Amino acid sequence: MAEFIKDLTLMERFKISFVSLIASWLIQLWFGTVRVKIINKEIYEKYFVNNNDKGNVILGSWHRHIIFVFYFFRKIKNGIIMVSRSKDGELISRVGNRLGYATARGSSSKGGRDALRAIIAFIKKAGGKPIFCGTAVDGPKGPARILKKGLLVLAKSTGSYFIPMACSGTKLITFHKAWDKTIIPYPFSRMIIKFGEPIVIPKDISEEEMEKLRIKAEKILNKITDDVDKISGYKV
Repeated sequence: MAEFIKDLTLMERFKISFVSLIASWLIQLWFGTVRVKIINKEIYEKYFVNNNDKGNVILGSWHRHIIFVFYFFRKIKNGIIMVSRSKDGELISRVGNRLGYATARGSSSKGGRDALRAIIAFIKKAGGKPIFCGTAVDGPKGPARILKKGLLVLAKSTGSYFIPMACSGTKLITFHKAWDKTIIPYPFSRMIIKFGEPIVIPKDISEEEMEKLRIKAEKILNKITDDVDKISGYKV
């Protein structure tokens, strides 16, 4: 059994299992009332809905809106998400499993390489089928809106498209004390989603060029985040 699970008591495991059941039910009940508007719907439909032969897709988004992103993509087939190796991560992992995701355990601060290897294995095991893979590219502890290159490296090594994505809403709860200023929509509100153009990363890209690409992807993510905030009328 994995190191981060075996130390949990039987009662802790029961609590995590029970809470994950309630949490997954509440998430679907709450967010199910939220209306969604996708600005550039053609990217969503081409790469996430009707992706029969487009190839693997890796989604990059900021940590602040990862909760709603987590819900929004729950029906995408072959989805896998990266979750930290912690007790909280175990809860998130189980909620993810209940929503239909496979999970790879690790983060940029601990176990990231193992998680990336697990995702690569997941992609290979799928036998060429389109894969949805996503995690917060500035997580798990920030700094906020600074892109870490882990998923870009993954996209490069697996020949996947890297697609930036951001969302905001007309009526949001903001956790101001959180490092990422986490947002979740109020029931019956509206969320605005925008995607960036798919990025293809050459296999032979140099470290210098990869850093330039990282900066470019970060700017794109920040721009589309500002765009959806402006459209929604949201201010932190």
